[in-house]
Amino acid sequence: MHVSVFLIALCLCLPSARGEGASYPPAPRLSADRLIAFYREAPPQGETADPLFLLGQRYAQGYLAGVADAAQGRQWCDTGRLKTLEIDAQVVTELKKLPARARQGDAATLIVAILARRFPCSTPPPMGG
Repeated sequence: MHVSVFLIALCLCLPSARGEGASYPPAPRLSADRLIAFYREAPPQGETADPLFLLGQRYAQGYLAGVADAAQGRQWCDTGRLKTLEIDAQVVTELKKLPARARQGDAATLIVAILARRFPCSTPPPMGG
């Protein structure tokens, strides 16, 4: 019993056990390159959509929706003139135009920047939101 208490105490004292040791740069949840790969609009010519293709496509659509929803009304404003799929296609087209090095970065940050540039808000965002 004393050994287990000692091991627990030792683990609590180690810097890495509490997240205080070496610090790592934050890794993007999804790079723009990966999002582009998942976003493909249709399976290759002559092939039926397999479950992995459909899963990747739905993942990309959900990711785009989540990022857009989180920034809507604060960093970009939907004008209601385009369908969601059209906005997504424009964002992915803009991501594809970026240099390869930039596409290795965080997709969410790049998506918000594109949305803010293409669909700016006409009024300042509300305070506290």
